[in-house]
Amino acid sequence: MTDLEKPKPRAKQKPPTQTAGVTGIDGHGGMGEAPKDYVPIEPTVNWFKLVDLPAFQMFVAEQSGLTYGVTMSNWIKERRAALSDSVLYEQYASWHEAKGYWVGESPLGCLK
Repeated sequence: MTDLEKPKPRAKQKPPTQTAGVTGIDGHGGMGEAPKDYVPIEPTVNWFKLVDLPAFQMFVAEQSGLTYGVTMSNWIKERRAALSDSVLYEQYASWHEAKGYWVGESPLGCLK
């Protein structure tokens, strides 16, 4: 008998395919439930991006009377400390919408 004529041995049965997934730490139940008094963290504003936008520069110039530069950056820091990030951003967003110069663009410079 030649090698081609010999019967081939049966292949061993393979184990089932293993899969891996990402469930995070909560997938194991380690985090428990959120506390009843949980207040979600406000999304942060990317101030580095915002200060480079012409619309925000115009807002700051109108509000402070300053032009772009170190004094404008100091004014922004002081306003953020005095009002909070969310209040200053809301003032800017309201101003942005009221101006109406940037139709179809969000206050962060993204297309709507």
